[in-house]
Amino acid sequence: MKKIPKSYLQKRVAVTWVDPSGYINDDLSEVKLSECVSEGLLVVLEEEKLILRTSLYTGSQTGDYTIIHPALVKSCLLLDRNGDNKTVKK
Repeated sequence: MKKIPKSYLQKRVAVTWVDPSGYINDDLSEVKLSECVSEGLLVVLEEEKLILRTSLYTGSQTGDYTIIHPALVKSCLLLDRNGDNKTVKK
């Protein structure tokens, strides 16, 4: 995918990415990456990582975060306040 625009920082996004997975006692034909979709506020966007904030305690920076390596990202959609897609970057 192309780089995620810096203008997406501090905005709500939906990131589709592939999650490396471990397999034990499985046939080789079953081994694959798992596709995931994570939604949240894009709070960090760097060459080696992006971080989504998915929840936050009022008045603090303590909450739930998802960190993803950009090489694993397949797409990033900018969402509006209702969670609807505003734009698509592939």
